Amino acid sequence: MTTDAPSAAALPAVWPRRALLAVVALGGVESIAAATAARDPGVAAWPELAAAIDARDDTDPVFVAQDWIGPSARLHIPEAAYLPSVARADLHGINRFHMVGWADDGDTAIARDLEGLPKPTIEARQSFGPLVWTTYSATSAAVVIERLTDESSTMHVTTAAGTCRGRGSFRCSEGTVEPRIAEIDYRPRACLGLAVSDGTTVKLTWPSARLGDSLRGHLGMSDYNARLRNDAPVLIVVRVRDTEILRTTVSDLQGWWPFALPTTPGVAAVEIELTAGLSGTFGANGYDPTPTRVTCVELRTIGGTP
Repeated sequence: MTTDAPSAAALPAVWPRRALLAVVALGGVESIAAATAARDPGVAAWPELAAAIDARDDTDPVFVAQDWIGPSARLHIPEAAYLPSVARADLHGINRFHMVGWADDGDTAIARDLEGLPKPTIEARQSFGPLVWTTYSATSAAVVIERLTDESSTMHVTTAAGTCRGRGSFRCSEGTVEPRIAEIDYRPRACLGLAVSDGTTVKLTWPSARLGDSLRGHLGMSDYNARLRNDAPVLIVVRVRDTEILRTTVSDLQGWWPFALPTTPGVAAVEIELTAGLSGTFGANGYDPTPTRVTCVELRTIGGTP
């Protein structure tokens, strides 16, 4: 007795069914993977970890290793929710910190923020069920002298139309300049946000900045939807003691773009000019000039840079 193979006419009906089964099976695997990735370590581990961190004998910042565990970590560990920790610019000037996360996967989070620094050393590590608390110390002795974009009382903001009004938050004829927590390159960042009309040059000046060995900052565009509809670059010019030390354009493809400029310690005037050719967005009805894409900048003076 023999069994006939499927006829050519039957094949079109067989393969679609097999393809459908494969898609269903793949969907099941992805569902299991998603559920696994979204797992919570459970109620038992969090209180014990939170109590240990609360009892530590320092005030060093507490970071979260994985983005997916961030909401749970910040819910149970208040120290992990502090904005300087969540929206940090990088690891420059941070010489000791704590990292909490799932297993030992803290290296990825650290690597994103090193920006030329040597990898910090592990000082201590302790496990709480699947959660791990690691303390790191940096090999450099660099310190942040001033966070210039946070110093609203000493910062002057001007445009072609004149001096912008306010302190902390500034109102200009062409828009606003104010502190923000902005999404840049898919991460929160603390910065000074410029929401101004097309082609506006905003000049930020600190007449008596305390300089160290370097002037370090970042430039980026917020947020995702605005970047998607406007990829025009931004011109940045930096001057120290009336001498231009940086002039370049930055695009949204460069993400949270870092710059570090050597300086001579002392007190001197620092100035940044930022010009966004286009601040609006393109949509189904064409170009909307309303400044919905925000240019964000942060600037610090750092001493003791290795």
